Amino acid sequence: MIDPEKVYHVFPRNDLREHYLECVYPALTAPYCPCVCKPEFKEVEDALLIVHNSFDGREGVEWAKEILK
Repeated sequence: MIDPEKVYHVFPRNDLREHYLECVYPALTAPYCPCVCKPEFKEVEDALLIVHNSFDGREGVEWAKEILK
């Protein structure tokens, strides 16, 4: 079972739209977040990170910079 005190949302600031930061943590199934950015869930030690994608595509720019290095 997920401890709601150890759930952290990581989301871009100043994005084009607001991110939905309320998620569902059912006891028997995986957590669910209805944010339309389709966030990724990552377990880190005893915490759960919910990593939101940007609406303005800034991840693509970061990936391109990494490739060009």
